[in-house]
Amino acid sequence: MEKLIINQNQKDVINLIQLVNQENKVYQIESNQDSAILISKQEYESLQETIELLSVPGLKESLQRSLQQISNNETYSLDEVLGDID
Repeated sequence: MEKLIINQNQKDVINLIQLVNQENKVYQIESNQDSAILISKQEYESLQETIELLSVPGLKESLQRSLQQISNNETYSLDEVLGDID
């Protein structure tokens, strides 16, 4: 994460927003008293979705169990699951 110190001469916010979106960068922006993080809207929404999914009871454990089953080759093909549905 890059750190930017904002002073009163910092007026090129549009270019900064473009950098955040185009290069998927995260910036810590500081003024004399405060600090904030600047991320793209897409990254923010992705983080919110991740938080929401991880808050579902048992989901994390279920995903871990599924990954273990995949690594142990304990999976079924689509044909095995669906059979002949014609």
